[in-house]
Amino acid sequence: MADTESTRERKRVLIAEADQAAADQLRALLTDLGYQPLGPAADAMTAMDMVARLAPDIAIIDLSPPAAVTGLDLGGAVAARSIPVIFTTSKRELGVMFRAAQAKPCGLLLKPLEPHLLAVALETAQRLRAEETLSRHCQELTESERRFRAVFEQAGVGVTRQTPEGRFLEVNERFARMVGRTPMELVGRSFFEITHPDDRVDQDGALGELLAGQTDSIAREKRYVRPDGTVVWCRLNLTAVRDASGKAECLLAIAEDITDRRRAEVELVNQLSFQRSLMDAAVNPIYVQDPQGHYVSLNRAFETFLGVSVQGALGLTAREIFSEETGEFLAGKDREILETGGVQRFEVALEDASGRERHLVFHRARFDDADGRPQGIVGVATDVTDSKLVEKALRDEQDVLRRILTGIRAGIFVIEPRTMRIKDVNPVAEELCGRSRDDLVGRTCKEIGWRYPDGREFSDCILAERNMVNEEMRLMRSDGRIVPIIKTVVSAKRRGELLLFEIVFDISDRKALERQLAIAQKLESVGELAAGIAHEINTPTQYIGDNLHFLSTAFTGLKEALAGVEAVARRLAAAAGDAKALADIDAARAGADADFLLEEAPHALEQSVEGVGRVTAIVSAMKKFSHPGGEEKTAVDVNAAVENTVIVAKNEWKYVADVDLELDRTLPPVMCLPGDFNQVLLNILVNAAHAVGEKVKGTTDKGRIVIRTEADGDFLKLSVTDTGMGISEANRPKIFDPFFTTKEVGKGTGQGLAITHNIVVVKHGGSIDFESEPGVGTTFVVRVPFGDGDSRATPIGETP
Repeated sequence: MADTESTRERKRVLIAEADQAAADQLRALLTDLGYQPLGPAADAMTAMDMVARLAPDIAIIDLSPPAAVTGLDLGGAVAARSIPVIFTTSKRELGVMFRAAQAKPCGLLLKPLEPHLLAVALETAQRLRAEETLSRHCQELTESERRFRAVFEQAGVGVTRQTPEGRFLEVNERFARMVGRTPMELVGRSFFEITHPDDRVDQDGALGELLAGQTDSIAREKRYVRPDGTVVWCRLNLTAVRDASGKAECLLAIAEDITDRRRAEVELVNQLSFQRSLMDAAVNPIYVQDPQGHYVSLNRAFETFLGVSVQGALGLTAREIFSEETGEFLAGKDREILETGGVQRFEVALEDASGRERHLVFHRARFDDADGRPQGIVGVATDVTDSKLVEKALRDEQDVLRRILTGIRAGIFVIEPRTMRIKDVNPVAEELCGRSRDDLVGRTCKEIGWRYPDGREFSDCILAERNMVNEEMRLMRSDGRIVPIIKTVVSAKRRGELLLFEIVFDISDRKALERQLAIAQKLESVGELAAGIAHEINTPTQYIGDNLHFLSTAFTGLKEALAGVEAVARRLAAAAGDAKALADIDAARAGADADFLLEEAPHALEQSVEGVGRVTAIVSAMKKFSHPGGEEKTAVDVNAAVENTVIVAKNEWKYVADVDLELDRTLPPVMCLPGDFNQVLLNILVNAAHAVGEKVKGTTDKGRIVIRTEADGDFLKLSVTDTGMGISEANRPKIFDPFFTTKEVGKGTGQGLAITHNIVVVKHGGSIDFESEPGVGTTFVVRVPFGDGDSRATPIGETP
């Protein structure tokens, strides 16, 4: 009885009762009966919370209206948790009683509760719960047996149960199919009957140790023989099922068919043997390393290269085989590829077995297991020593050729003949075009900007029609500057591909020299002609001048003589009283317009003398301009050169502008080439006159040109300012380019300022620049050095 009470004390009963008095009564009854009351829970939510937290053994739920429906729902929810439910009610409504019965409670008690009925209901609830638990355990055992049988029959491996002597008690379908028999054929037979003869003897005594309890299981690989004679390889795991005393009742064997794996292993061995033979037959050194860098496989070529046996090198690392520096480098490469994977390529200089330095290119890759874990490195080395020597010789030749081409400033364009597109260019070609290689490659050859010598654009790529040798043409740069070039095209193969090679030379300097030579020759011819003309003009001009001076002097005497004669004649006529004679004198004077002639003739003679003087000055300036000196630099009076140039070029400016000279008369002479210097002055003055003429065209206005000379340190500063059209921003970068001109066709060659720039900068070591404002005018500034220091000591016209 004590045990029963002790058991009851351990049973906990949840009270779900809204009536506090009824709940207190029920708690007292449960306590008297030896149960532990929980609650009361006044509502369903509180009750379910207590069920979840306290896990009671029994629940007593009140069904009294109006909470009957809630109580029934609560009972169903609690019963779903395998907790026995007892309903209580104070009403005998049939609907409630019927629904309560459908819920299959462990008891339905009417209030007020009778203690003995309550005790019976509680005992019944415990019994029903115990029976339900037992039933559930039986079901679980049955299900476990069913699952075991299903696993036994449907397992992916063979499963057998044998007697300790090795006779089959039970065999699943998988094992039967594995050994080529049915399960019924195997039951009762010994496993020795189907075992390969070589595997029947327990050579290591493992089976005896298993039966004796000295080991828990046996794992081994063995062979079974099928009825058709084929052999099946199995991996067998054998365990003993023992009774309570530890004696082996039977043996449980699990067999896995590994025939395919064994076949694959044999094939793998054969493949490895083949690969080993292949490696040894290779002329390149081949090796395999483990993740720690140890060499685990080497071919004969590597053995020959190292001068050691394969066995002697196996297990060593790069640090142990090669020099310290090389070993450390290779070890670093090992770590790198093991971490990053992929394919690795690098070159190393090593000494072979004979001590000669060899250059090897290594191609290596990491190999992984099925889970992606690094398992080692396989590498192939290629001896490139000889090819490097050939490459070096080729590079040297290419370098020589490149230096020659660069030295002679040859631009190279590589053209694909089918598409006529540029495949490559050299740096000189980039510089020549004013474009980068990336901008040129891929374009057609006609997009480079080739032009005919007369400036016409190519309508198509001329290479498609014919090849050329040293043909002159022009190249339009990306900045708009035109460059004269000569081009030769040859075809040749590069890396097996037939290509066209355009070889281009910039002949700007040559063309400039030719222009200067032509101008010099022209000036020389003009000078000779001018000198001859000046000589021929000078003599008659001198005659005319002398005669005019004579006539001027003679006219003065004649005028005085006529005046004396007229005075005598008038005095005689007056004395004789001859009025008619006086009238005849007046008539003759009037008829001859003597007063006008006597007044204007001296002026006419004076103007004629002045005109002859001007002719003489022009002839003198022409002689000086056309014969400035030789090819050596001489001291030149810059102011005189400016004045002569202004006179010579007067026809260019006199109708459109006034020329003002602001010349520093204290300037020393300038050491220069007189002819070239005169050419600079003439080009700048003529350009200024044309700029002013363009502005005042169609008007009666005249512009202004100011020529100023002054000293600027050790340099002569010559500035020419005009009030012409000015230079636009777009044209300023090209103003000194050859062939660039803004003048109408036939009025300019675009060579004047290019020649001027060359004379000032190249020949005289000076500078030329300009400032311009469109619509206002332009100032050109020329600076050239005076020469040595002594040349500045004495200004022109002064005696030292």
